[in-house]
Amino acid sequence: MDSFIGQILLPLALAFIMLALGVGLTPADFRRIFTKPKALLVGVVLQYFSLPLLAIAIVAFLPAPPVLKVGIVLLAACPGGTTSNLLTHMARGDVALSISLTALTSLTSMFTVPVVLMIALALFMGPEAPSVGLVTTGLVIFLLTVVPVGIGMTIRQFAPKIADVLDRHSRLLSGVVFTAVVLATLIADRDELAARFAEAGFIALSLNVLAMGVAFAVASLVMLKMKQRIALTLECGLQNATLAIVVSVSMLGSVSYAVPAAIYGLLMFVTAGAFILWARRWSSVASRARRRVVV
Repeated sequence: MDSFIGQILLPLALAFIMLALGVGLTPADFRRIFTKPKALLVGVVLQYFSLPLLAIAIVAFLPAPPVLKVGIVLLAACPGGTTSNLLTHMARGDVALSISLTALTSLTSMFTVPVVLMIALALFMGPEAPSVGLVTTGLVIFLLTVVPVGIGMTIRQFAPKIADVLDRHSRLLSGVVFTAVVLATLIADRDELAARFAEAGFIALSLNVLAMGVAFAVASLVMLKMKQRIALTLECGLQNATLAIVVSVSMLGSVSYAVPAAIYGLLMFVTAGAFILWARRWSSVASRARRRVVV
């Protein structure tokens, strides 16, 4: 990938997406962490531990190139994407929970993503792994995620009218930017795209489906409300693929690491769409059942 795109445009795209997240956040979104501790704790465990472990388990014994294995695990370590909040609303899930979890995992990604990345590099590449510093990676993620979110929240606090305008338009623009990042990544690797898609497509789809299935199962096992189950399922199924792509290109120095994230970024909307249709159907059936009981 062209150095200008990889070193400048991609980081700026990620920063814009995180700014869009920030202008929609308020202090209440963080206070909710303490008012709904059970659901948030389940979400944190799923995001921080279950997803990376699931990704490692999926790729551990597959005959895939090491760069793809590292790319999948890196993706699994990334927080939920900003679109999870919108899709949770469409699925009639707990939007407040989704927003709080996205905010929390995004702000802590500067610690969690570098650690999981180092583990993946050690497991699958060993001495052939590119030289990447734990602190340097964390600092870059901090500058590209936490700082833009903080700027967005500052705008919300001191210029709410401007924040409202930005919030309305930035959601659509974020989707456009995300799509552009994914397409740019795939085009950059177009010479090997067919082979990469065959190798990474199944792995990415497996991670996506299993992540959503595990999230829904765990949320059901601990008896969370259905709205919370829906939120956690989408939060675990819609990862911040842009962050994985930026780390791959800017820190690891190769677009090959980013291909799984780009493919995942396309597939996750298909599976999420199917889940939303099911969730809305369940919600309608449950609503009719409650009305019959009342009558």
